[in-house]
Formats: sequence, C-alpha cells, structure tokens
Amino acid sequence: MVIVAFARQHKHKKKAALTNHIVSVSLRHTACYGRCPIYTLELNRNGMATYTATLFNPDTGVFTKDIGVTKAMEIINQFNNYRIDTCKDMYNSRHTDLPGTIFTIKYDTTTKTIMDASAGPPFFEQLRALMDGLITKKIDNSWHRVPEKQK
Repeated sequence: MVIVAFARQHKHKKKAALTNHIVSVSLRHTACYGRCPIYTLELNRNGMATYTATLFNPDTGVFTKDIGVTKAMEIINQFNNYRIDTCKDMYNSRHTDLPGTIFTIKYDTTTKTIMDASAGPPFFEQLRALMDGLITKKIDNSWHRVPEKQK
C-alpha cells in the first residue's frame, strides 16, 4: 500500500515538473568601465521579442519584433536542452572591468536569474549568441519602436 502511494506521488511530481515550462528568457548586458552597450533582450514563447537599449547603443529606447513562435521556441528549447534550470544562480568573474551578463528565465510558476553568466559554463556563450543574433549593431525596419509614455 505504501509503495502504491509513493508511485502515485512520484508520478504527480514528474507531471507537475513538465508543466512548469519556460514562458520567456531574457539576456541583459550590463555596464563596464568604458562605453559597453547596455541593453536587455527578452524573448517570449509567443514569438514576441523586446529590445531595450539603455546606453551606448546606436539606437536607444524600447523596440519590439515578432520573430514567430517557431524561431522563439528554437531559442527557448536551447535553454531547456542545456538544462539551465540546474545552473548556479551566480558565477563570479575575475574581470571586474568587463560587462556582465544576466540571464533571466521565467517559468510558469518561478523565475531563475543567473548573475554574471559571462563567467559561467561555455554553453552560456552559445545562448548569448542566439539571443544577440536577434539584433544587429543597428536596429532595422523589422523592429518597431515603442513610444515613450507621456508624463
């Protein structure tokens, strides 16, 4: 009787874990001791990307683009494939003058933030490249500027 109860509980936990899928991923490039671009790129599983260029970018402001669900899920699935949910929350970099990288992964019920990801595992570079591949040095016409709110 105890074994049956344990098996049901284990099955329920496994099913709950599978339904906690990624809603969005974001990449934030932080400041350095120079003129490093500071921006955030967020990608939702519905295909909508948001680029927030803060400082030292050719274009500043908030921009959106629909890259499509297929392309968005290709990128998000890479975060799943690398099991980013098992990574540490902080990686200490020895290079304090370089820009930092922060990943934020939003799940259905939780959020995971990985600070200083530039000092993390080598596959973080591949994830950064996938995200940064959504933008170029200059925003093209496929991106739409979000008007600033009236004060």
